[in-house]
Amino acid sequence: MMRQYLSIKAKYKDEILFFRLGDFYEMFFDEAVEVSRILNLTLTKRNDVPMCGIPYHAAKIYIARLLRAGKKIAICEQVTEPVAGGLTERKVVEVITPGTVAEDDFLEQGSNNYLASVYCSNKKTEGNSGFDYYAGLAYIDVTTGNFFATSFPKTDFKEQFLKEIGRINPKEILIQQSIQSEFPALKQILSEFPSMMQNFYPDWSFNPDQAEKRLCSTFGTENLKGFLLNTDSPEVPPAGLLLQYLEEISGRDISHISGIKIYAESDFVSLDDSTRKNLELLTNLRDNSPSYSLFESINYTKTAMGTRLLRRRISYPLRSKKEIDKRLDKVNSLFKDGKASAIIRETLSSILDIERLSGRIAMQKTHGKDLLALKQSLNSVIRMGSLIEEKKLNFLQLSDEEKKLLTEIRDLLENSIDDDCTIALNDGKLIKKGFSKKVDTIKNIKENAHEILEKYLDDERKKTGINNLKIKYNRMMGYFLEVSLGNISAVPDYFIRQRSLSNADRFTTESLKQIEDNINNSEERLIEAEKEVFDEVCTEIGSHHCFLQKLAEEVAELDVNQSFAQAAVLHAWTRPELCGDSGILNIIGGRHPVVENHLRAGDFVPNSIKLLSGENSNSEDETIPSFAVITGPNMAGKSTFLRQTALICLLAQIGSFVPAEKAVLSPVDKIFCRVGATDNLARGESTFLVEMIETAYILNSATRNSLVIMDEVGRGTSMEDGLAIAQAVSEHLLNTIKAKTLFATHYHELTRLEHEKIINLKLDVLEAEGKIVFLKKVIPGAAGNSYGIHVAGLAGIPQSVLTRAENLLYMRSQFQKERTIQEASPSAQGSEEKTPSSPAEKGLSLFPEEELILNEILSTNPDETAPIKALQLIASWKNRLSGK
Repeated sequence: MMRQYLSIKAKYKDEILFFRLGDFYEMFFDEAVEVSRILNLTLTKRNDVPMCGIPYHAAKIYIARLLRAGKKIAICEQVTEPVAGGLTERKVVEVITPGTVAEDDFLEQGSNNYLASVYCSNKKTEGNSGFDYYAGLAYIDVTTGNFFATSFPKTDFKEQFLKEIGRINPKEILIQQSIQSEFPALKQILSEFPSMMQNFYPDWSFNPDQAEKRLCSTFGTENLKGFLLNTDSPEVPPAGLLLQYLEEISGRDISHISGIKIYAESDFVSLDDSTRKNLELLTNLRDNSPSYSLFESINYTKTAMGTRLLRRRISYPLRSKKEIDKRLDKVNSLFKDGKASAIIRETLSSILDIERLSGRIAMQKTHGKDLLALKQSLNSVIRMGSLIEEKKLNFLQLSDEEKKLLTEIRDLLENSIDDDCTIALNDGKLIKKGFSKKVDTIKNIKENAHEILEKYLDDERKKTGINNLKIKYNRMMGYFLEVSLGNISAVPDYFIRQRSLSNADRFTTESLKQIEDNINNSEERLIEAEKEVFDEVCTEIGSHHCFLQKLAEEVAELDVNQSFAQAAVLHAWTRPELCGDSGILNIIGGRHPVVENHLRAGDFVPNSIKLLSGENSNSEDETIPSFAVITGPNMAGKSTFLRQTALICLLAQIGSFVPAEKAVLSPVDKIFCRVGATDNLARGESTFLVEMIETAYILNSATRNSLVIMDEVGRGTSMEDGLAIAQAVSEHLLNTIKAKTLFATHYHELTRLEHEKIINLKLDVLEAEGKIVFLKKVIPGAAGNSYGIHVAGLAGIPQSVLTRAENLLYMRSQFQKERTIQEASPSAQGSEEKTPSSPAEKGLSLFPEEELILNEILSTNPDETAPIKALQLIASWKNRLSGK
């Protein structure tokens, strides 16, 4: 038996082999050790071979846990009955991987289950960013048929790959082998997704010509022009490999995958991994669950399809004002008609997952309950369509032909599938009476065997005139006719004698044999006949998968829009006003959508902000700043204010109403949120280094149309270094990038920066009778105190420590030097000299000239300075001190 196991295992080296032994699946050797650890199973030994097992009937529970851990499973079944003294034949009947699984038991209803593939081209092609070397990324959810692909320049591989993988969160990925050596950072990126199954494929697997043929064959097209692709497109090789992998690994029919959607980064707002996490869009920072996330706060969807679409919209906000307004118009129509919206919500609650139901039907991985669920869902869609048509709402846009097809599919399901069917295909309760003559005949025999025999007996009595003719049964002879000796002379020629007794003879007939055969085999024949009819129904419905997928998308869009409308009604949100390329951000009475939801009604303090991108200034808007320096104590609400501003912009650009009295916004191209930081010990990165990496990414990527949120830049190092970095970053954002920026800091020196595009904002604090109350209100001005000692007291720091801190703070304040500040000068940007040589070149200086010169003197090593250089330095210092 172990030789058989090893022989099969050799063919499935990358999979965990579930080896069937009676009522258990067993695992052996190192695989048993690994599985026992993941599943917390008891590890045993037999002949020094480690082994563990799981019950056959509970396998799905354990398979689901292994899939979540990023493992592949090969199911090895016994395919012949055990023979005494012989070896039972076994073979692998199914391979289950995280990205190819289709059963509901292994899926999260409200999340996509993506299988991804990434490829880097070795020749230049024309792409979204011009003629360049490109990387292609494709991903597919086989359960829904959703198939997407994008590309980006190889020079941006690290940032773009991490960004996209973070957005789609695939369960499994196929990676071109050479990418490992070309991009050493790949290992670091993949480490961010420990549960994602990784498969490396040689470069020849990504053959563009073969990939194009496979895609065309699957889509039923002659070429890929209709999908904006050709052989040289970097999206083609990874997309083609995905289809090949699905066919080879799962062995399923994938004809329901009928097309691919190509998109570019420029279509959507750029959200890097750090921004998504810091804004807690889909999960929170505490335990990575949806609780206290933006998704949870606006998720009033009623269908699994709507929930998945909501996740995608949050991850991919739009840039186009025209497309955003289209979404807002639809939300507004439901927002205004509360009665219709309520009926739609109730009806949506009865619609099940049409996307995955139709996908499973097309893949022949379904059962009767799935078809009943689809019938119920289509009935609800038809009812809802009538209401939408009556109200003239812009949803469920179906042509007359599509409406007819919808009714035909519903009627087919209504007439064919028994309402009492189960998930089993072998219980004889699958096909409804009256749909199939063959099934009805067999079912009649199975259910009415006694009546059939009685009718046959009655017919024979009439034919033969033998009134006491009987039908009897025993296990040896089966059914037979018994004739008493007194009536033997009346027996017809077609009676076949089987046995003679002392008082009667026993006979059979060809008709009785046929009836007996029908009765004895009726159960098996019924299962076969029902399965045949069931497959025909599934094939017919599967042939309309494209229509059902379109219908599911329409329902999902309606669900998301009603979810937005419901959030707006429940929380008094307002429709944002979009202003094209004006660069404006004007939020009046803005609130944090998540924090407000978890406070008592009326407890949240709304705040306003008005910024205008520096590049977009004109004579009318000169007084509108682009850069807000925000100060105030910890716990006063700075981070909440920063995040709510970003979230309001994001909500507007996904097509939702926003938590504000009024919001006038120009769509942004990128949102950056550098709030808080933690170390990454696995990468050898300190908290400060992580902070600087994130800051560098912002400074290198932001544009004047971006929204930048930065909190406590420079806090991870010394005060002098931190303040210098914070000021330099501020200058660059203000004078070079000119993006709308909210910059929170405890460096109060930054509030002395003078520039027409800077505004100082602070969180208001009330001091009364020795107590401090954080009012959570943002007002103009600079904070004079951080109240750090007060916050330390709230945290439980001993009073003796607090008293000592107050004394030290007082002493330091007595010796603190007053510092002057120069007006900001754009000419300071780009200077190649480390030391400004004139007041006009000093930029936003926080330090007097004497202090700068003193620092230079202290950092100069006389032993390493040439005499002529020393004289030049002395002359320079003298001139600067004398103001020359």
